[in-house]
Amino acid sequence: MAELADASSELSSREVVFGDINRLGLEKHIVELEERGYTVVENAIPKDMVERMREIIIDQTTDKSDSDRPNLDTWDGGKLREGCYLLFEDPVFEKVVQNEYTVALMHYLLGRSMVLSTVYSHVRAKGDTPLPLHTDQWTYRLTIPVEVAVANYALVDYERDKGAFAAVPGSNHLMRRPVHPDEIDVYKNRDCIPLEMKAGSVVVTSGNTWHGAYERKVPGLRLNTAVVYCRSYIQTQEKIREGITQSMLDRNPPSFADLVGVNNFLGFDRNGPDFSKAKSLTSRYD
Repeated sequence: MAELADASSELSSREVVFGDINRLGLEKHIVELEERGYTVVENAIPKDMVERMREIIIDQTTDKSDSDRPNLDTWDGGKLREGCYLLFEDPVFEKVVQNEYTVALMHYLLGRSMVLSTVYSHVRAKGDTPLPLHTDQWTYRLTIPVEVAVANYALVDYERDKGAFAAVPGSNHLMRRPVHPDEIDVYKNRDCIPLEMKAGSVVVTSGNTWHGAYERKVPGLRLNTAVVYCRSYIQTQEKIREGITQSMLDRNPPSFADLVGVNNFLGFDRNGPDFSKAKSLTSRYD
């Protein structure tokens, strides 16, 4: 393992990123990201992870919604609360944010110095209004290369009338956000399509891509885990670095500390910045 690490350190970031893409067979997904603005990787996470993530999200939404525990397949009791700050709910989310397929694609989009912004779940039930088309890059303007990208893990089968993910292929090239009512509405936008996929799949979207969700028209819940990554100079959506514990760092590889922003020298106090950490990042991500 030490020899592999030494060999990797001699490679440029470009060589490392494309080496991972080739090793994982993700070449076609890079083409799709460039052409469509999104790509779907099937069987990205195993069934046991899907089931564990479902349970944790349902636990949190039950607590926050002040309701009876909803049944995944039969719930017909109206709107429920979202899942937030999921990284700190269970170690299974530590694993999903480091999923090798997603990380390889995110490194292509955002660079190897990217950081985690949020681990979130949209809990969608029958009667919820469709999620309007939007872009996920929350900075002042859209950019190329992008500054934000999202991995949306399907925790149930995605079908159009069950609240499937909606996307506008090629919208990443428009370099603007949807504004007009016919652009924003997933049913009125003529170019919008449902991304139907099996539980355990992940759809990775560029921060410039127009996407949303269809209405769920049948009982039950549509659950996901949306893992958002951004460049290291962008303010994260959740207080990720502030919540990290030593036990979380101890049970994960060193790259996890970079991903959650612990090694970033920015945000210093009266003692000033710790440039020794900045140096370690520079050597790792040339």
